Amino acid sequence: MPWRQFPPHEKQDTACRPAEPGCPVAAWVDAMTGFEQPAYVLALDGRFVWVNEACAGLFGRPAAELLRLRFQDLTHPDDHAGDRQRIGRLIAGEVRWLRADKRFLRPDGSTVWVRLNVHRPWRDPAAATPELAERLLVLAREIGLDDAGREALQRSERQLTLALEGSRAGSWDWNLQTDIVEYSAGFAQLLGYAGDDFHRDFRFQERLHPADRLRVLDAVHDALDGPHAFDEAYRLRRFDGRWRWFRGRGMAIRDAQGVARHFSGILFDWHDQRRQQLQLRRNERRMAHLARHDPLTGLPNRLLWNERLAAALAQAQRHGERLALLMLDLDRFKDVNDTLGHATGDALLAAVGARLRQRLREGDTLARLGGDEFVVLMRRLRDPADAAALARDILEALASPWASPRGHEIQTGVSVGIAVAPEHGTEAETLMGAADAALYRAKELGRGTFAYFTQELTQAAARRMELEARLRRAVREQKLALQVQPQFAFGTRVPCGGEALVRWHDDELGPVSPAEFIPVAEACGLIDAIGRWVLERSLGIVAAWRRAGWRQARIAVNVSARQFSQGDLVAAVLGGLDAHGLPGDALELEVTESVLIDPGAGAAAALARLRAAGVSIAIDDFGIGYSSLGYLHNLPVDTVKIDRSFVQGLGQPGSAGRLCAAIVAMAHHLHLGVVAEGVETAAQHDALQVMGCDRYQGYWQGGRPTEAMEVLACWRASRPT
Repeated sequence: MPWRQFPPHEKQDTACRPAEPGCPVAAWVDAMTGFEQPAYVLALDGRFVWVNEACAGLFGRPAAELLRLRFQDLTHPDDHAGDRQRIGRLIAGEVRWLRADKRFLRPDGSTVWVRLNVHRPWRDPAAATPELAERLLVLAREIGLDDAGREALQRSERQLTLALEGSRAGSWDWNLQTDIVEYSAGFAQLLGYAGDDFHRDFRFQERLHPADRLRVLDAVHDALDGPHAFDEAYRLRRFDGRWRWFRGRGMAIRDAQGVARHFSGILFDWHDQRRQQLQLRRNERRMAHLARHDPLTGLPNRLLWNERLAAALAQAQRHGERLALLMLDLDRFKDVNDTLGHATGDALLAAVGARLRQRLREGDTLARLGGDEFVVLMRRLRDPADAAALARDILEALASPWASPRGHEIQTGVSVGIAVAPEHGTEAETLMGAADAALYRAKELGRGTFAYFTQELTQAAARRMELEARLRRAVREQKLALQVQPQFAFGTRVPCGGEALVRWHDDELGPVSPAEFIPVAEACGLIDAIGRWVLERSLGIVAAWRRAGWRQARIAVNVSARQFSQGDLVAAVLGGLDAHGLPGDALELEVTESVLIDPGAGAAAALARLRAAGVSIAIDDFGIGYSSLGYLHNLPVDTVKIDRSFVQGLGQPGSAGRLCAAIVAMAHHLHLGVVAEGVETAAQHDALQVMGCDRYQGYWQGGRPTEAMEVLACWRASRPT
């Protein structure tokens, strides 16, 4: 803070003449007039307004000359900055007393070290609201060194100044008793200040970047409270408003009792070093990346691939999981290099890597091992056939032509070898060898295809791919069919409804079992479209039945887990019922146990909404899943269907009869209906009737799946007249 400026005073004001007795300044003058220790009074602008005779010896000037000068006229140039802060606090009224050691210049050019005790008194201590006087009372004592010590001190100061200037550094000293911080001229220059701007404007905490503030202040407190030195890099806002990186190093100066009295340090410009550090870190990260990644495609290289494969195999063994390894080799890549050059070949490899990335699942790993050899790791494999599905996607991704930077259209393909763990090995080397052997077999098959390590899996995958392709066409061309298997109540041959069953007869493959094509539909995403088609056709069938007079007719439709997650099943069902003018009790939805208790599927909440609309809910294939009746009372369920595997065991040695009886009894206890599937003999029918089962379906006595109108005809023929 600069010295406060005052208007010129008249001559009589250059001495302290209090207006009334009891003035603290007048009392000070009376007490110090004949005092042997130098004492003087300063105006707030630094003018000497009274001095005692001892001051002449201290300053080397007569009293009359001192009264014509200002305090700062005698101050050593290096101490001006500290004086501004110290006296500034007294002027602002922040403190009323301070002690400081400083240097004065004598007329002969010598320097004297002086310890000052400065006090700012009250104008009138007896006043109701005392005000600070416009004078400073100073008691001084010379603490100068002998000539040798003074010369050593000056030499040390010169060396320090040269060192700071040479390193473009600034220094600070924080007096912890007076809370005054003295900054060197170099400190102000680092921050772009000139003249008094620094002392008027600079406040360290205000200039410290908000993101660095907490860290830096914590480091300061650590240095003051413990043995730690202060060494931090941080941003300060320069005088021009721009942020710049600096580095501060300091330490606490303690007295004999270990109490911190000063906190002193040096400030360096750290902006270029910070930029160099960041660049070095970026280079280190880049080098670490390049050590484990292919520079051409950015994919993991052989080193990183080996690490990830070993980790994945270890995890798979711990958790009993499968994984698949797909080894890829580009077809005719050598021809591209030989005819179009290596630059075009490299561009092709980069494009292949980009296309392959787009086909992978989250969590899969793609790597380039070298040349035109790529490899894919599939984790958490549910079925070995899933690897064939990915291989098919890869074949499709690389089947389309690629345009080179020079305008050449390149048609390349890929061969894929597949190995599955643990079936084909549990060690990385073994599994890689199996995938390589499978790749060789794929090339023998004519390239542009895939092969498993074992012939059986290759054939199964080929069959599945053919099924998927033909099933897609069947769905697109509406070549699926729907049959209905009637359901009967025990004790009567009159149908009470039926279950809709989807059928597929392919022109080349012939009849395909639902047990084979339904899993394929679920895996490739067709099940939602098939499910919507089955639901719509089934509602049309039951609507026709009811229009024909079968007022209580009801049809059961199977619903998969995917239908809950891939669309709004509730809206589809309610919209279909409304479109056909049907009440909710015309429809029964069959779901498996696993779907109901899977919180991720959201099936329970959806089925609860449908059940509230009158739709009946049945658990299909009960007994072969979780087989727990304890959770049934918490789920929106009306009926359980006993799986055919239990029904087929009725009448034979074993526990099938006891299990069926227990299911019926416990279901009835929970007020649930029971339907038995797969009834084929009179013995099975009779045993279930004795148990109290409610309904059944099966091949016994004309219960085979048939056309919907045949079921209606059966109802008409068997109903009571």
